[in-house]
Amino acid sequence: MNKYEEFFDGALTEKPWKAAIYIRLSKEDEKVGESGSVIAQREILKEYVRQQGNIEIVDFYVDDGWSGSNFSRPSFERMISDIEAKIVNCVIVKDLSRLGRNYIETGSVIDSFFVERNIRLVVLNNGIDTASGSMNAATQCITVGVQNVINESVIATTSVNIRGTLNVRRQQGKFIGSFACYGYEKSPDDRHRLVIDEPAAQTVRQVFRWFVEGKSIIGITKTLNAMGVPNPSTYKKQKCPNYKHTSGKNNDGLWCESTVRRMLENEMYIGNMVQGKNKKLSYKSKKCVSVPKNEQIIVENTHEPIIDKETFEKAQSLFNRSIRTAPEKTEVDLFAGFVKCADCHRAMSKKTNNHSYGTYKYYRCVTSHKMYKGACTPHSIRIDKLENAVLTAIQTMIDTAVELDALLEKINKKAAKNGEGFAEKSLKKLIDERDKTKKMMLELYPDWKSGVISKEEYLALKNSMDNKAKELDKKIADLEKMIKEDNEKSKQNDFLSHFARHGKIERLTRPILTELVDSILVHSDGNITINFKFTDAYEQIAEYIEQTKQKYLDDIA
Repeated sequence: MNKYEEFFDGALTEKPWKAAIYIRLSKEDEKVGESGSVIAQREILKEYVRQQGNIEIVDFYVDDGWSGSNFSRPSFERMISDIEAKIVNCVIVKDLSRLGRNYIETGSVIDSFFVERNIRLVVLNNGIDTASGSMNAATQCITVGVQNVINESVIATTSVNIRGTLNVRRQQGKFIGSFACYGYEKSPDDRHRLVIDEPAAQTVRQVFRWFVEGKSIIGITKTLNAMGVPNPSTYKKQKCPNYKHTSGKNNDGLWCESTVRRMLENEMYIGNMVQGKNKKLSYKSKKCVSVPKNEQIIVENTHEPIIDKETFEKAQSLFNRSIRTAPEKTEVDLFAGFVKCADCHRAMSKKTNNHSYGTYKYYRCVTSHKMYKGACTPHSIRIDKLENAVLTAIQTMIDTAVELDALLEKINKKAAKNGEGFAEKSLKKLIDERDKTKKMMLELYPDWKSGVISKEEYLALKNSMDNKAKELDKKIADLEKMIKEDNEKSKQNDFLSHFARHGKIERLTRPILTELVDSILVHSDGNITINFKFTDAYEQIAEYIEQTKQKYLDDIA
């Protein structure tokens, strides 16, 4: 006698039956309409028990909203505990998929756990009753095994279908998460659209402002905690009692450095929908892994931004710099991440020198000290001298930007006074000529039909005018493109917009440095090279002004 025959034989002697009515309904089941509701399952199973007469219901074990691939369901685990405590000796389900959809684990529960404890299993829709003599042991074993395989294949197919549907929504820029990221909330009119949550958004703006102004990430973290600002998880819990932190760890309400860093790197705050950052390893596993940036689904301009793109880009540029902050400090040093050796291009280290005549701070290249003497030559510069030199250079660039901006204003006024510019007049002339050519083409056909010209003359003239019209169309397109580019150079020039707006500055600050300077190279002789941002834009606007002056503004010096 095998284990199934022993099980079935022993089960027949157990009377009356103490039954666990097990019911499960997952979110996936609701989407595909696969099974009845919890209420429907309960009524069907109650009616079955009423008809049997020798089954007593111990309790209803209901897992509503739980996937069949997950066997850590609260009511399922409670039922298993009651079986081990010998409170239950019979389990009744509507179909095998309610018990579970994982072939291996479901089979283990039925073939091992139930058999070893002499538990009767009744599956209504699949016609399985291990206490019935109408089906022999081998047949029931095969039926259960095959059905479990089918159930697992269903959840695999369902998982693929649902993932595909969600990806389509992600690519459309629709938000599909359960909870919006900190600073936003779901629109009451459309749950797939995000709107700004102003109280949290104020904190987001302050964090970016602090970081760009020179506050370190650890300094921002300490300040937020000292101010008593609840961290994102606590804030979400206050707004949504059903919110559960994904890590499952206890939340003490405090901010940590990683939370601040993720906020500063999050494109959601500039209006871009970023989804698909994590994915499950398998439909059988709840473990998630991070998805590389280039594989995430990002749709631009889907919702109102909290942070402007300029501020966001400033913050990102700071992440690419080597910045260290002493534990007792919350502010980043003025030049941290900017000063590099001109020869080895490594970041220079800040040092302090104490002398009888006073204390001064300086930057020095430590490559030869850390690696070997021949790796680089000594480079150093006092910080006070560096600050004066950089301030003077920035002031000079600002003066240049102001001068170019004034020239551009004169050019624009002169162009407005003269009416249309040279390019605009040329464009108008080309358009008139093209319209005239097309009109002449239309007049050729009546001339041919009336006998004024022959068919051969008509075809030759039509072909010639058609080619001329195509040439004019190309010239018009090229000239329109040139005019558009010139307008962009004069109206949206990055060099002018970033430098000229500062006017006269008397003191160098980290926000100004972050906005205008890319790097500072220190040479062995103590001289420095400052690599400014927007140098391409400077060359463009300088070239545009020179060309425009030569074209029709000879009186502008």
